[in-house]
Amino acid sequence: MKRVSWFGLLAAVIALMASPAQATEVGNRRTLGLGFALGAPSSLVGKYFLDGSNAIDFGFSFWRLGRRCRGGPPYNCNSFGYVGVFADYLWYDTLARGTARLDWHFGPGGRIWAGNDSRGDDVVLAARMPIGLDLTFDNSNFLEVFFDVAPGIVVVPYTDLEIEGYLGVRLYF
Repeated sequence: MKRVSWFGLLAAVIALMASPAQATEVGNRRTLGLGFALGAPSSLVGKYFLDGSNAIDFGFSFWRLGRRCRGGPPYNCNSFGYVGVFADYLWYDTLARGTARLDWHFGPGGRIWAGNDSRGDDVVLAARMPIGLDLTFDNSNFLEVFFDVAPGIVVVPYTDLEIEGYLGVRLYF
């Protein structure tokens, strides 16, 4: 009986000393996040949580913008690059939890690029499957830092494999 009493007393002291766990509000009370991502492609990004484990990820991207000149004098210069939009349906799961929460995600999506590439194509359609990590903080419960890698398959007007990757931040409202 003494063991049970000491064990109960020790458990009560530990419970009183422990601080209550605080959950990040991202994905729970704050469901819409807006931000930017740097990489290939650089993007203005957003995410809307449907519930605690599903979200819609979307963005407006910029890829390879610039000028290219060919030939010798007289030079033939033209603008090249793409602007595009993408959207993905993402599933989430938590990897680690402490003063911050580390989640991983993946899901199907697609993107449309409009512009001009070396092949002369003006519109490119692709399917993509992003996979990534999201880090949200308890103290600044409106901030998310994320990393994504999105392998994709170009389906129109040609077939090709591409990989996109970027690091970004979102603020949640």
